[in-house]
Amino acid sequence: RVLGENTIAVRTKAMKCLSEVVAVDPSILARLDMQRGVHGRLMDYSTSVREAAVELLGRFVLCRPQLAEQYYDM
Repeated sequence: RVLGENTIAVRTKAMKCLSEVVAVDPSILARLDMQRGVHGRLMDYSTSVREAAVELLGRFVLCRPQLAEQYYDM
């Protein structure tokens, strides 16, 4: 729900927090709800939110190449 918050700073912080969660368990990115959430933030109107989403994917898709197929279209 926080990823859909109106405040840009909150959405950006949510993506950064999600990045910390994924650092502990990268397999969480395989969940369909996570894919939808990240995809939504990649399409966000705020540059800082999009940057945080790209950083999250760049950091973890390299560690878990099997995730690349799920996120490549995004």
